Amino acid sequence: MVGELTTRVTVETAVAVAGLALLAGGVAGAAAAAGVLAGGLLTILNFRWLARGASRLTPTFPGRRPGTAWLVGVGLRFAALFGALATLLASGLVHPLGLMGGLAVLPGFLIAQGLRMAAAVDAGDAR
Repeated sequence: MVGELTTRVTVETAVAVAGLALLAGGVAGAAAAAGVLAGGLLTILNFRWLARGASRLTPTFPGRRPGTAWLVGVGLRFAALFGALATLLASGLVHPLGLMGGLAVLPGFLIAQGLRMAAAVDAGDAR
């Protein structure tokens, strides 16, 4: 079920980001479109990285707290993401509002898919 959720959210986000980038490019130019694409790509990569880590962690540590290595990995992931965001913004190739718009797309799809899957479980159709 987690793999299906990850795939659905990734595909829906990618399609929405592509459409939003086309719209942003037509309205605000190439820098806005590049910002939307970069923000969407970073969010998708972060989400998939987080989902993969969570799926690996769950069976490894049943009932236990994650160790230091896991915490260091989380810190490195955040450092990599913040570094990528800082590089994109410092380069001037992306518009900050476009970047923020791209970053904001995935959470809505994640919530919608989570609610859809919860309703399916309640209805007895857990696919």
